[in-house]
Amino acid sequence: MFSVASACTAGTSRTGTEGIKSSGPSHPQLSEQEKLTPCAQCHKDVTPDLYKQWYDSVHGIANVKCFQCHGTYENFRVEPDETNCAACHNAQYLKRPKDKKCWVCHPAHNFFAHK
Repeated sequence: MFSVASACTAGTSRTGTEGIKSSGPSHPQLSEQEKLTPCAQCHKDVTPDLYKQWYDSVHGIANVKCFQCHGTYENFRVEPDETNCAACHNAQYLKRPKDKKCWVCHPAHNFFAHK
């Protein structure tokens, strides 16, 4: 089965965090052990509505990980830079209206496939 996640990483060594800008709100302080825990393990309890939106979205179904858009704990962003979208959606990114953020029309956590 072909997925968005595999399309983004096929033939590359991309970890999903290159180019992520680190300005903006940071993640709360976590212990080194907590940093090894997948985001979803805590967020399904801490922010269950947001977790469910992501889980049911095309990004959740494709198993796109949180860090691929939001960065790791060291460079975390609540609102990722649009260039993060371009990592997987470059053709669409280049054609986007320059006066709108990608997620105005395509909310990443609750974007569903067209039927």
